[in-house]
Amino acid sequence: MPNENVQTNISTQVGKDLKVIAEGLLDDVFKIVRNLPPEALNWTPYQMKNSPFVLTYHLLGSAAYWIGDVVGGIPTDRVRANEFGVQGDHTELEQLLEDTRDRLKKTFDNLTETNLLPAPIDLSRGVLCWGEVPPEGRTSIWVLVHDLCHIAYTLGQMERINRLWEIDREN
Repeated sequence: MPNENVQTNISTQVGKDLKVIAEGLLDDVFKIVRNLPPEALNWTPYQMKNSPFVLTYHLLGSAAYWIGDVVGGIPTDRVRANEFGVQGDHTELEQLLEDTRDRLKKTFDNLTETNLLPAPIDLSRGVLCWGEVPPEGRTSIWVLVHDLCHIAYTLGQMERINRLWEIDREN
């Protein structure tokens, strides 16, 4: 049986592939964020619950926690409830993006056989958006894909908010 705590060609390649997806999704989110004027960053459309700042702050907190901490073992002091109702600026989001990218890079660059095995991990400390979590937990791959889906979902929300901002300014 191979040593589960080592990198193999398979775990290295999976890490590279997941890193490309994560980077692409974050790039797309930040294309929108960087294009928004400062006053739009903390604006919440009537039809939605969160501003672009809150959504971005939350998705970065989620990725740092689920990918960086739960899978990668890079501790974070995330308090999910504190991610909502906050306000900030582009500089703050750029700093959070840099930190999150670093955590994700370290996690994806260091995936091991353990991360790929169907051994459940404890998910009791977090809130997950999709899918039931059985008592035995879910695998690391499930956690990674789940959070990448969360980023993609948030990207869709950001695209919608961006369009609502443009429509609001046209009227």
